[in-house]
Amino acid sequence: MNMKNPLINWVLAIVIVVAVFYGLNHGVMSMQGLPLNVDLTPVQ
Repeated sequence: MNMKNPLINWVLAIVIVVAVFYGLNHGVMSMQGLPLNVDLTPVQ
């Protein structure tokens, strides 16, 4: 891994964190029987 460019390391870390949180969200929503794209906004 290239440690000479800290920007690449930060971008890579952010991408990994976003992917992990997306995966956790997908797992929790599927355990609850909900689709990932369900609209949970209150009805006006």
